[in-house]
Amino acid sequence: MTRRDILTFFHEPFGDAFYFGPEKISPAYRRWPTDKIERSGRGHYTYDWVLRSILDADEDPTKRVFIKDMSYHIVPPIHSITARAPSLEARNLANSSPNPTLLPTQVVDAFQFVFLIRDPAKAIPSLYRCFIPPLSAKTEDTSLDPTELGYRELRILLDHLREKNQDAPPLLIDADDLLADPDAILRPLCAYLDIFYSPSMLSWPTAEDQDFAFSLFEKYAGYHDDALNSAGLVPKVKKEDAMPCSSEEKNDEWEAKYGKEGMQVIRSAVDACRDDYGYLRSFRMRPS
Repeated sequence: MTRRDILTFFHEPFGDAFYFGPEKISPAYRRWPTDKIERSGRGHYTYDWVLRSILDADEDPTKRVFIKDMSYHIVPPIHSITARAPSLEARNLANSSPNPTLLPTQVVDAFQFVFLIRDPAKAIPSLYRCFIPPLSAKTEDTSLDPTELGYRELRILLDHLREKNQDAPPLLIDADDLLADPDAILRPLCAYLDIFYSPSMLSWPTAEDQDFAFSLFEKYAGYHDDALNSAGLVPKVKKEDAMPCSSEEKNDEWEAKYGKEGMQVIRSAVDACRDDYGYLRSFRMRPS
């Protein structure tokens, strides 16, 4: 988001259709306050409406479009495996090859994909905080759905893209590697995307930077507070310096923070994602 001069950004745009629109796939709305969708202003967002907004932005010859989104927003999750997006059907070309997403194949083929994964033992406890006080007052949700974590859907999409683009498979980054040495990951990432890299991209200290981030993240209040309270990407504990924890130690840590019920929810979700994460991680870009 520090390259607003050359990029137009969309933050989880297909999540608007997945959660809020008339074609919504997620059952989360059943848990929400009855007026949440109306207050969001996104109740009319179909998948086609979202795609049109992206394609319209792509008409600007001075900028490229950068989209950050979740795999399960376009690859139907296990709770809705047969889901469709009727608004997109008119865009499907005759005799086009199938793909595992809700999007037309020619649209999927036009994207340049980069995958970012995170160890579920770190990602899921962080997400769980969004469903308990005090963050649940912002998110207006109190239940973590283990079928909306994205590892399974990311694996499905990665396999599809690797099979279709064997000579140029998509790039996959592990958040642990990124946090251990941001420069070593972002430099080759920018080369892959044909974007000039500068170390200044690792910080966003100005009020303008913060306001821009807030403008993108505010639609999912509570989920991005840590990012909004940051001013840059700095190296964390290096992998070789980090001591691995046993499952028992993690369970004790989670129970101390979230109680026994919370620990059980987290443990079950982490275990369910472990195999897919391990598979995905085997394809990660390794720091040079």
